[in-house]
Formats: sequence, C-alpha cells, structure tokens
Amino acid sequence: MDGKKSKSQLDEELDEALRETFPGSDAIAVDVSDDKPSRPMERRPPQIDKQMVDEMARKVKKKHSRSRK
Repeated sequence: MDGKKSKSQLDEELDEALRETFPGSDAIAVDVSDDKPSRPMERRPPQIDKQMVDEMARKVKKKHSRSRK
C-alpha cells in the first residue's frame, strides 16, 4: 500500500472527529498526520535507573557548588 488512506477510512475518521467535537462551534478534531511512528520501531527508549539518576544529580550538584564559590 502507498500509505494513503482510502476514502471510506477518511470518511470514518471524519465522522469520528465530528462526534468528538463539542461544542459545535469548535473546529473538528481531524488529525491529518500519517499514522507512522516518529522514530524507528526497533529503536528503544534509553534505559535509566535510580542509581544513574542519583549519580548524575551528584555530579550536577558538585559542579554547581564549585561554580558558586
């Protein structure tokens, strides 16, 4: 498929947007972006833990205290 939505799919999305729009004076809630993820699917979020956060906080605090002297 070329990534374009069919007319029936677009009509259904428009119907849903119209149902979700309230009050009627608001603009309809149409999302014209494609449904592709903004990052590659195989890329995972970074793995962090409390120990790493605490270590980074200590480094920042140490650096900040040196710059205030």
